[in-house]
Amino acid sequence: MMKTQIVYTLISSEKDYFLEELWVSLYSLRQFHPEATVKVLVDESTKEYMNRFPKLCELITDIVIVPVPDHYNAKQRSRVIKTTVRNVIVGAYLFIDTDTVICKSLDEIDHLECDIAAVPDGHLLLKDCMFPPTHATNLIFNTDVSDSKYWFNSGVMFVADNERTRKFYQKWNENWTYSCFEKGQSQDQPALLFTDKEFGYVITELPGIYNAQVAMSLKYFADAAIVHWWHMSFIENQDYSPYFSLQIYKDVKKFKGLSEETIELIKHCKQSFASPSMPVGKEHIYFLFSPAGKIFNRIFKEGGVACFLMNKCASILEKIHKYTKKK
Repeated sequence: MMKTQIVYTLISSEKDYFLEELWVSLYSLRQFHPEATVKVLVDESTKEYMNRFPKLCELITDIVIVPVPDHYNAKQRSRVIKTTVRNVIVGAYLFIDTDTVICKSLDEIDHLECDIAAVPDGHLLLKDCMFPPTHATNLIFNTDVSDSKYWFNSGVMFVADNERTRKFYQKWNENWTYSCFEKGQSQDQPALLFTDKEFGYVITELPGIYNAQVAMSLKYFADAAIVHWWHMSFIENQDYSPYFSLQIYKDVKKFKGLSEETIELIKHCKQSFASPSMPVGKEHIYFLFSPAGKIFNRIFKEGGVACFLMNKCASILEKIHKYTKKK
């Protein structure tokens, strides 16, 4: 039996799919850890919403209501709870984002002896990040974080229970509050990076299989214990997977529960990709994320006159590029 408790945070309503994400993740977790202690931290309105789904609540050991300021929007409520988990929960825990699927036992987490552990964002060193956070973080906190080895993803975090980790979370929350309300940056990871620097870089690297960020890297996907399906809303046409397109969560909302088809998709999430589909390398990713890549992809998919002209112009652009490109 897994001794480390599992913690999720949830802010949700009828207007989003976060409750459905939690339901999928919890179901997958219970396939391997039916007896594990699972706590879900919520605000008052989310708890009322969850009460409409007793089968979901049956998967949870304890739903903890955390007071949050009334004037916070949904994202702010989510982040303020996430950055205060350590000072709400007693005992070591493994925090897991809702947009995940657990694919194997997490028993090895019980053997961790560090204070805090997380997986690097994109499974990369900070200096190799495709979209480095250093400039934005430096601007927010007026400091230089380029000496950090990693930019940690906060989607899965092991946290021990001691004075150091409680002080860390208190400072993380303070830094996030400043970032959000003084600098207009509501993401929690810049504040996490800065807090880690303030504490002398105390976060330990967690093996990549515990937060396989398949959207940006396939390196740990095959052996993943936790697949993190974080959805990149700025990318169009993600119908190559029901997780990226959100279709699996839309189905959960539609049926107000897990259908047999959804359960099969959860149990075999690593086979959920449509065919044809293929991995792409760094240069292709940069292009697909660029304004040109997003526009051209949309035009190609939708067809029409613009698509016809785009294809005609492609050969002309290639000739121009041939004679004008940098040597």
